[in-house]
Amino acid sequence: MITFTVLLVEDNLSFALEIEMLIKELNYGFAGQVDNARDAIVAIDKHTPDLVLMDIGINGQVNGIELARSLEKQNIPFIFITQSRDRSTFKDAQSLKPFAYLVKPFDLLTLRSTLEQAVRTINGPQKETAAAGENDPESFYIRNNNVLNRIQYSDIYWIKSDGNYCNIHTEKKKFVTKISLVSIMKKLEKLEFMRVHKQYIVPINRIENINLFNNLLYVGEKTIPIGRSYKSNLVKKLDLI
Repeated sequence: MITFTVLLVEDNLSFALEIEMLIKELNYGFAGQVDNARDAIVAIDKHTPDLVLMDIGINGQVNGIELARSLEKQNIPFIFITQSRDRSTFKDAQSLKPFAYLVKPFDLLTLRSTLEQAVRTINGPQKETAAAGENDPESFYIRNNNVLNRIQYSDIYWIKSDGNYCNIHTEKKKFVTKISLVSIMKKLEKLEFMRVHKQYIVPINRIENINLFNNLLYVGEKTIPIGRSYKSNLVKKLDLI
């Protein structure tokens, strides 16, 4: 299941709490709330949100418009929210092509409708591509910002979890995606992949050697630990003679 995450850049705490509750009510991921540009950049680098909901009048010397301009290269969609009705502010904001421009006060129903439309628009191409991938039993797609990367199952050497993210290693590249190891294993359980440790999944055909005494296996030059609770299932899965 794709998790759509929203970062909130807002310095009005009571209003921010209402927005946070709405985001969670819609079952979107909440990447947190910050009130200034510096913290926003840190949060974006850490969480890579799918959408930034951004007040123009935030704390600090850098306002929301300047922050959005500095983030253009990251290609993260954003919605401006503001109290300003100034025409020049609106013109500057529109030049950055936000998904929407909401002037306070607005009700939460308006915000909800805007968020839902943003999610449909942003996720639309991905869902279409994912559907195409479902007809291809040999590959799948992961998302990195607004880029969809196609990965062949046969190219995977190992997968390692890192908190809420998974690192998918192929011969030449590493892909990072926001998904738990449990969730990605569900996608792989019908294929020849095995979870061999709380942090690792490996394709069985990539295993070259197994040291049962030291609880280690080898995929090429990579040494991967075998968790005690996974050892017996691994041995049962192998074709021993």
